[in-house]
Amino acid sequence: MANKQFGNTLRTLRKARGYTQQQAADLLGLKNKSTLASWEVGKSEPDGYTFLKLCRLYGVSDIYSAFNEMPPTAQVTNGILESYTLLRDDYKKMIDNMIFQLLDIQEKLK
Repeated sequence: MANKQFGNTLRTLRKARGYTQQQAADLLGLKNKSTLASWEVGKSEPDGYTFLKLCRLYGVSDIYSAFNEMPPTAQVTNGILESYTLLRDDYKKMIDNMIFQLLDIQEKLK
């Protein structure tokens, strides 16, 4: 079973562009609108290529924000920041010093 929230987002994006299911299906080259309808109710999901076509059709330039997801790099960054907050103050100072040293080295290499 596919994700219902994913389907709801697809429906919202389609309606925001003013397309009926039939119009969107035609523009995507689908045989009929029932395929699109099954995606929108969460019964199935499009393949990767069709998903990219959907994003282009619906004017989605940032897939993560359109689907209320966090990019993988942001997840890592948030995890690092969360871990940093758990450190003792003396360890935080060590990390801060390392960061400043690396920034200095990076600047000198430019």
